[in-house]
Amino acid sequence: MATGQYAEAAVQYRNARALDPGSGAVRVRLAEAFLRGGNFGDALGEYVRAADLLPDDLALQLHTGNLLLLAGRFDDARARAEKVLEENAGDLNAQILVANALAGLKHFDAAVSQIEEAIKIAQDRSGTYSNLGALELSRGRRDAAEEAFKKAVELQPTSVQARVALGIFYWLTDQVAAAELALTQALDLEPRSALMNRVLADFYVATNRLSLAEQHLKTVWQVTGTSESAFALAEYYVALGREADGRAILEPMSSDPRTSAVANVRLAAIDYRGGRHDEAYRRLAGVLEKDQTNLQALLLKSGLLLADGRTDEALASANAAAERHPASASALFALGRAQMARRQPAAAIAAYREVLRLNPRATAAKVALGQLELMQGRADVSVALAGEALATEPGNGDAHLLYVRGLLTKGELDRAEADLKQLMTRFPDSAAVHTQMGMLLGRKRQIPAARTEFERALKIQPDDGEALAGLTVLDLAAKDYAGARARIDARIAANPTAALLTLAARTYAADGDLVGTERMLRKAIDLDGDYVTAYGALGQLYLAQGKLASARAEFEALAGRSPHPGSALTMVGIIQQIEGDVEGARDRFEQVLRIDPEAAVAANNLAWIYAEHGGNLDVALHLAQTAQKRLPGIAQVNHTLGYIYYKKDLVSLAIRTFKLSAENDPGNPLYQYHLGLAYAKAGETTNARQSLSRALAVKSDFAGAQEARDLLRSLELH
Repeated sequence: MATGQYAEAAVQYRNARALDPGSGAVRVRLAEAFLRGGNFGDALGEYVRAADLLPDDLALQLHTGNLLLLAGRFDDARARAEKVLEENAGDLNAQILVANALAGLKHFDAAVSQIEEAIKIAQDRSGTYSNLGALELSRGRRDAAEEAFKKAVELQPTSVQARVALGIFYWLTDQVAAAELALTQALDLEPRSALMNRVLADFYVATNRLSLAEQHLKTVWQVTGTSESAFALAEYYVALGREADGRAILEPMSSDPRTSAVANVRLAAIDYRGGRHDEAYRRLAGVLEKDQTNLQALLLKSGLLLADGRTDEALASANAAAERHPASASALFALGRAQMARRQPAAAIAAYREVLRLNPRATAAKVALGQLELMQGRADVSVALAGEALATEPGNGDAHLLYVRGLLTKGELDRAEADLKQLMTRFPDSAAVHTQMGMLLGRKRQIPAARTEFERALKIQPDDGEALAGLTVLDLAAKDYAGARARIDARIAANPTAALLTLAARTYAADGDLVGTERMLRKAIDLDGDYVTAYGALGQLYLAQGKLASARAEFEALAGRSPHPGSALTMVGIIQQIEGDVEGARDRFEQVLRIDPEAAVAANNLAWIYAEHGGNLDVALHLAQTAQKRLPGIAQVNHTLGYIYYKKDLVSLAIRTFKLSAENDPGNPLYQYHLGLAYAKAGETTNARQSLSRALAVKSDFAGAQEARDLLRSLELH
């Protein structure tokens, strides 16, 4: 230990622990070796066990409590501090630890009370004011926080910790120049402090002054000599595009058994970024051959496979990471990403929620979950998640944009506009921001300004589908069919997607080109066999043209010669439904599901047939849930599920699901009608009348309109 050989010291202390596992003193020494060697996780475990074995060592209890605080285990930290206070009610350090633990648990008022009590005990204690400053900042009392941090420096001007606390306060409140001054003054007090140099390096990276971080990262490496500091410097070089410098650090480490796994994972990322994909996968295979549970290798492999479009393999790698590391928030986040790529939104939502259970401060998971919630029509939940993310990271652009999208969905245009203006100032070259501004201006009927924003977005990012759709809507409203077609055709030539092809079909139909409309819809189905919008549009096109019989025969022939007949058979079933051949449609959808049990469109339509024509409602419910998991944001799919809930007398579930359909497609009178039926069954007369009236206002002669009028009159009589 005295010569800095911490890994070797840990081996000897482990041997001592094996001889006397009940010795708290041995475990303390082992914990110190782990901590000095940069192994925080094992150090914490040993400190906790040592503190349990030595309950009367109050200094050890406090030290362990502070480490628990750093690990985010606030309840455990508070428990350690309270043990000390049982023995010595006036212990200042214990008071401060309790306060910080309460702050971590968001009990800010109670925490400040604890700190104020500590100040009464020792009013000249600099660290007390630093803690009070952090807590006052947490409560939103910025001026009081700044006063406390400054008081801490005034009382102890040579305290590195006090100046760091002041610097971080300024950093968190976007006072960059003041933060830099306080942090550099702290470094001047301890120029070779590894901690201070790392803080300044992080500060310069965060404030986008990367060149200033290099010397501090080098100092950390020189002072500590740890592999962690070497990896941090290598990552810095890679981030700057200095691949050769990064490799110069990593290559020697890749052949050292103690660091080879981590180094090869980092080198694999560099290889992939440089276009050497085969070499990247080879390195990862080598790491996983030696250790199938290596978390970083599994996560990187999943990410690379996703980037290559190999979603099944990416999901398998992410699943392996989550199964072998069930307490890893990173593994579960990777699992959520892979599940989204595989169009398993329900599973992705569950994964992201588990991430947040493990780490409530995981902003990226909150944003990803908020996006999914918005897709499913739960704008209130999405806005709340975005707000939580912004409370943690006020400068997070993705969270701020999600917040705006949620406000737009809720129709809160004034609030959305205020936030969008902030985003435009911060991110003037963001296509997504310009797109949302276009959406806002379109909702406000400011058409020329909306067009300008959509065009700016497409200039920045030509494949922005939302901007393209917004511009197309404006073109069609202006009857500029030629301009809309030219723009969409160019994008299809570059990167065809089912959504883009369906948008093209809509444009062609508006221009009267029904042959082109059919061609685009069929291409969309070929490209994505679960794209329900294309199926429905194609069926309606055939109905309008009187071509149902010939189209059915053509798709039957196509299914007979195709190695993957699911999409063609689904289209046959849809045509049979339109023709009124319920039995034939049921047989076709059942055939599709024997081929692919997760075929969402067939599952949805078969569920509707079972529910509407006397089939098994339990089977129908299973089918509808299968479809909804794959297609959560589709109004038609949610409507089917809601209808089955209604038929099974699960009225509250029916109302919630019908509301999603009605919100996603407010122009469909059937969705409003069925929502009204569910409200009436639940005894919510006022809501029932409102929904039934909306249905009739949308279309006075829809199928079920007379039943809606009869029910509405009955409700009005009561």
